[in-house]
Amino acid sequence: MNNNKTINQGMCSRVSIVIINWNNWRDTLECLKSVFKINYSSFQIVLVDNDSSDDSINQIKDFSQHIPVEIAEFDENEIGRADVNGTDSSKEDPESDFSKKLILIKNHENYGFAGGNNIGMDFALEYLNPDYVLLLNNDTTVDEYFLDELLKLAGNNESVGSVQPVLLNDSGETIDSLGQECYWWGAEDICMGSPLKNLISPNSTVNGIDGINGIINDMEIFGSCAAAALYPTEVLRKTGLFDEDFFVELEDVDLSWKIRLCGYKSFLAGKALVYHKRGVSGSISSPDLIKGMKKDSMVLKWHRQSKNWLIIVLRYYPRSVIARAVLRYPHKVFFTFFRLIYSCIWLKKTKETFKILNYNLKSRKKLKHNPRWDAVWRKWIKKSPRKCEK
Repeated sequence: MNNNKTINQGMCSRVSIVIINWNNWRDTLECLKSVFKINYSSFQIVLVDNDSSDDSINQIKDFSQHIPVEIAEFDENEIGRADVNGTDSSKEDPESDFSKKLILIKNHENYGFAGGNNIGMDFALEYLNPDYVLLLNNDTTVDEYFLDELLKLAGNNESVGSVQPVLLNDSGETIDSLGQECYWWGAEDICMGSPLKNLISPNSTVNGIDGINGIINDMEIFGSCAAAALYPTEVLRKTGLFDEDFFVELEDVDLSWKIRLCGYKSFLAGKALVYHKRGVSGSISSPDLIKGMKKDSMVLKWHRQSKNWLIIVLRYYPRSVIARAVLRYPHKVFFTFFRLIYSCIWLKKTKETFKILNYNLKSRKKLKHNPRWDAVWRKWIKKSPRKCEK
């Protein structure tokens, strides 16, 4: 699909690539191997380990010796000091101290996707002075030209807030994500789980798909899936990073809303390819509840899904859309609240959760003062997910 192999390093934008590892060093090393083979050279990797209990740290160190690349290793308690092992953020070119190094940050606990990435992004913004920050899941592998394609699109649009590649499953046969979309009661990755061959057929009806030439075109999307997403540094400084109340799931949707409300846009780079091992996840059914009543992991998944979605609704959705959702998706609305209440009681998180939700209910008042909010929700909140088919 990538017919244009032009190397676009004229401006040599500096990119900090942030990758999170948690008890999954095999996928992480596979990801790193693919990144070190890309055609773009002006990047540095910030690898954040979320307190892995396996042999991740030793495996990563051993891997670095075979690249070879020098590791700059930090404990999380060292981050935030004015001088990190002799590196002063006030220097004109802080990146030079970490040239050709793999930066490894070791956390003392698992801060989730949101918190772990925030630690990596904070380090990059403070000490590496990047033009862009690229978030990359550790269960991805990348095409040789993916970063060049992302940067070309970003560099051609002054209003860009984020850019994501075409995310495929690891076999390259199925779409994992063509970007984010919001609808009346949910947020999904566009065309997730759809066979790629269906989308590039001559009879394709999906926006952004050029069936005749067999490619996916660059197109504007609501927001970028953070499994592989490029953010300009100046945008992150204005929007802030991930909200750590999300821990995992939908934190990237929240960031996409912030990007939109700050006046920026998000895009899909159709020629940039990244392969993601994530499976197509479905919702937890009622039989699952019966079978898994004693499984904290399953109940915790319920809790995060329902709590995080309600945070999005309370922050950004107008009352009119919520009312329509109740009428069109009464079962989804019911189960959102059922799962939240059930999981809060089971996990003993009732007080903590409703404190978070109450805070977000009050914070939505700020939207009335944002002149972009009305236009954003009217354009990007759809009635239902788009259909990806021939």
